[in-house]
Amino acid sequence: MKNEQKGMLAASVAYIIFGFSYLFSKMALEVTEPMILLASRFTVTLLVLNLLVVTRVLKLNLKGKSLAGPILIGILQPVLYFIFENYGLKYTTTSFTGMISSISPIFTAVLGAVMLKERPNVKQWIGIVVSIAGVMMVSLGSTGGQNTPIGCICLLLAYFLGSFYSLMVRKFSRNFSAFELTYVMFTVGFVFFTILAFVQYGGGTLPMFTEALTHGKFLIAILYLGAGASVGGYMLANYSLAKLPVARSTIFGNLSTVVSVLAGVVIMGDEFSWISAVAFVLIMTGIWAVNRFRDESEAE
Repeated sequence: MKNEQKGMLAASVAYIIFGFSYLFSKMALEVTEPMILLASRFTVTLLVLNLLVVTRVLKLNLKGKSLAGPILIGILQPVLYFIFENYGLKYTTTSFTGMISSISPIFTAVLGAVMLKERPNVKQWIGIVVSIAGVMMVSLGSTGGQNTPIGCICLLLAYFLGSFYSLMVRKFSRNFSAFELTYVMFTVGFVFFTILAFVQYGGGTLPMFTEALTHGKFLIAILYLGAGASVGGYMLANYSLAKLPVARSTIFGNLSTVVSVLAGVVIMGDEFSWISAVAFVLIMTGIWAVNRFRDESEAE
């Protein structure tokens, strides 16, 4: 299997994993507060990452390497991205969130063209737009809530920072493995969100955490989010960014919309409409086009 095929497979699996994250986050938030969830999630993540190192399943070699780049990645994602996204979700409607998240590939493609000289061709741009149109169709079917200026700004910042994170991973993957980048970024996330939880809740932090652990669905949620999404999902996403131009890798992010909707239909009993079916076709067609019509210079 060629590296680009491995990158496409890694991106597909990563964003399928991320697609279920919304469902598990919702489960956990029925039990505890957002900051407790984030601190718990990254505690599990760091435990799993260190277990992989101790058992020598994966190699961690940071000796002699400058960690400035990976630490910057950790500040961008998960720290700033999670903060802005959570506030954005709180102060905007579901439909607006979906539409703003769908244009993230445009941010990424433009930044990639400017900063990494990775310029999508015309057919790839068409594929990006087609896939975005599919996500917007799904989003327009969502209702509820009210948009506020602060919520809109937070979402725009979150997805802009998410695009910048993709570029940084692409850049620093030359010197660090996908596992090493994942290890550093989630160590940063663990330190930041654990401190923030204690600042916000003080002496009540540990009792809140202990109480949450008595709920089975919370345990299932943080195991999925901490081990599955943070370790597995981000490691695969980082691997994909090392193998593919950012526009081709991140367009797979729209798969998360397909998976989250299908999860709602199968697990939560949500309605599946013909609009969703058409939207899914557009999303998948766009993803296929972006990766099918790559320049020959990208081939190995």
